[in-house]
Amino acid sequence: MPRMFLLAALGILTAAAPGWAQDRNGGPVLPDGEIAIPSERTLERDAVTPPRNEFSTNDTIATEQMEKQDRRIDREVEKGICTDC
Repeated sequence: MPRMFLLAALGILTAAAPGWAQDRNGGPVLPDGEIAIPSERTLERDAVTPPRNEFSTNDTIATEQMEKQDRRIDREVEKGICTDC
């Protein structure tokens, strides 16, 4: 009897496990299987992120800042690539 109970429990868990693995609120699929089309506002909020801008609004200063950042990145890359340089 305990053996049949264990087999039944294993069968139930095996059948239920794939349902537990699914993400319940991860997408536009409704519980009845229909697909909900997100609003334009939701799409824009999710898809468009503002660029990280740490440069000046003045073009001359921004160019200098970008060149300085480029040199810093180049130094870091050379350190990582060329340890004996």
